[in-house]
Amino acid sequence: MKEKARVIICTGLLLSLSIGNIVSPKRVFSNKENRYLQGLPKLNLDTIISGKFSKDFETYTTDQFISKDNWIGLKTIADLSLLKKDNGRAYFGKEDYLFDIDKEIDEEQLKKNIESISIFLDKMNKHNIPVTSLLVPSKSTVLNHKLPLYAPIVDESYIIDKLKSSFNGKMKLINLVKALSEKSNEDIYYRTDHHWTTKGVFYAYKYYMEAIGENPLKEEEFIVKKISQEFWGTNYRKANFYLGKPDDIYIYEPKENVKYNIKINNKEEVYSLYDETYLNKTDKYSYFLGGDKSLMEIETSVKNKKSLLVIKDSFANSFIPFLTNHYEKIIVIDPRHFNMSIEELVKEKGIDEILLLFNVQNFAKEKALFVLGR
Repeated sequence: MKEKARVIICTGLLLSLSIGNIVSPKRVFSNKENRYLQGLPKLNLDTIISGKFSKDFETYTTDQFISKDNWIGLKTIADLSLLKKDNGRAYFGKEDYLFDIDKEIDEEQLKKNIESISIFLDKMNKHNIPVTSLLVPSKSTVLNHKLPLYAPIVDESYIIDKLKSSFNGKMKLINLVKALSEKSNEDIYYRTDHHWTTKGVFYAYKYYMEAIGENPLKEEEFIVKKISQEFWGTNYRKANFYLGKPDDIYIYEPKENVKYNIKINNKEEVYSLYDETYLNKTDKYSYFLGGDKSLMEIETSVKNKKSLLVIKDSFANSFIPFLTNHYEKIIVIDPRHFNMSIEELVKEKGIDEILLLFNVQNFAKEKALFVLGR
C-alpha cells in the first residue's frame, strides 16, 4: 500500500510539473543570468537531421523550466549545508566574496595565441611602434586568502612566465600581481563580480604609468563619485544564493576638465566615457565605455599629439578613462568583435603606442586573438 502511495505521489508531482511547464508564460530574458533565453525551436526536416532541433529543445526545456531560479537556489543551499565550498559554478569565499571556478589552461590555445601575438609584434617592430602588455590577475590570484580552503585555481604565474619567455623582449610585459597583492586588504575587486573595482584600476593605472616612464595623476587630482550601490555581478548570477550586499560602483573624474569626442564603430558619436542607461540594467559594469565595442575612437581635449591603440578585453573598460588624461587620441579594439586588419588601422590612424590589456587567463584562452596574426 505504501509503495502504491509513493507511485501515486511521484506521478502526481511529475504531472503537475509537466502541466506547469506547459501553461506557464515563457520568458524571453533572464535578469538573473543577464541573457536571452531559448524560445521554442522550429521543427522541420533540416533541424531534425542536423540535430539542431534536439539540442535547442533541450536548452529550451532547461531555460523555461518552471521556477528554474528557485530550484537552482535550493540546490545551492543544499550544497552549502553539506559544507561544500562551491555549487559547481562559483566558489563561496570569505567576507561575502564570490569567485569564478577556473577552467584548466588550454595549452594548445595558449600556444596559438603566443604565435599570433609574436607575428603581430614582428609587424609592429618593423613600424617602430612600441607594444606594452598589461596583464590583470584574476580575483582568485590576488585575493587567494579569501578563497575557501583547498579551492583549486589556475596558476597564472605559469602563464605570465610562458609569455615572457616566448616574446623574449619583443614587448614590455607588466605584471600586476605584486602591485595589486599589496592592496589586497582594500576593495580592489568586486565581491559579486569577476572584474576589478575602480579603486583597483586606479592602483593599476598608477603602477602602469610609472612603469612606462610617465607621471600618473594623483588620487587627490580626481573627484571620486559613487554612481551605483546596487551592482550584482556575474559571480552573483552564478551563485544563485547569496546573502551578502550588492557592490558599489565608483568613478574617478579628473578635477581638470577633459572633453571627449567618441566615435563607435565608425558611426555613432557620443561625448562621454560612461553610458548611464546601464545603471538601470543588470549589466551595470557596461556603464564603463558602454560595454564592449568592436571599435572606438576617442579624441580628447589633451592636445599633446600622442596616440594610443588599446587592444583589450572587458577589464580595460574601466581602465581607459584614466588613460584619456594622457593622450590626444585613443583607438580601442575588442578582438572578439573586430575583423579588419589591425596593421592597416595602425598605419591609417598614425598610432604611436600600443597597449594590450587583458585578464591573464583571457590572454591565454581567448580564441579571437588570431586576428593579431593576420
